[in-house]
Amino acid sequence: MKVMVNGDAVELTPDDRIHVQEGGDRLWVKTPEGTFSALSVKHLGKTWVSFRGRTYEVENITASRTKKGAAASGSFMAPMPGLIIEVLVDVGQAVSKGDRLIVMEAMKTQQPVLAPFDGTVEALPVREGEQVAEGVLLVRIAPNPAESNPAVQ
Repeated sequence: MKVMVNGDAVELTPDDRIHVQEGGDRLWVKTPEGTFSALSVKHLGKTWVSFRGRTYEVENITASRTKKGAAASGSFMAPMPGLIIEVLVDVGQAVSKGDRLIVMEAMKTQQPVLAPFDGTVEALPVREGEQVAEGVLLVRIAPNPAESNPAVQ
């Protein structure tokens, strides 16, 4: 999986010698050199990780590339293979900007999908417990008429 770390693209590869266990905002990183604590904070679409005296800003490259398009269109695709762990809306349901729509888990990280604007759930082809592939449509929001036409106020 490719991520941006402090502005640089980095390819993360699995390493059987390193195990990460989540505990709230803490991560326990077990390596051949020992077990270390890391602090993870998510805010405004960014994740900061403090580990062994250094702080890293981490962002999923696929998600960062599609954020603007998803926000404009209201269509959210899976940024990587994962498991749908929560579906919080139904087709036809009205949503407000910032509402949590679904939560997907990938690589032991929960990724909530938030409504980019006020609108109505137009498509929801996934269910809780479903494994999804990268690029699969997760949810589509149709904007309210006032949202799509700023002149209507």
